[in-house]
Amino acid sequence: MNGNNQKILLVEDDQNFGDVLRSYLEMHDYIVTLATDGSIGSDFLRKSKYDLCIFDVMMPKKDGFTLAKELREKTRTHLLYF
Repeated sequence: MNGNNQKILLVEDDQNFGDVLRSYLEMHDYIVTLATDGSIGSDFLRKSKYDLCIFDVMMPKKDGFTLAKELREKTRTHLLYF
């Protein structure tokens, strides 16, 4: 499996889990930006474009559902929820 250098924004407040997931995705040639809370993730979304966003649901400052709603309103694209 090859990510073809697609950019992923990973927003996860558990640093250990975020590091493991980022390492796994990078092994498959994805470019991963890790944010440790929803507010930082929101800042990254304003500054750059991503091919895929993965949000934790329960995070400090801003939860994943709020972050996804803001992204949807900003981009008007279809989002998948898991």
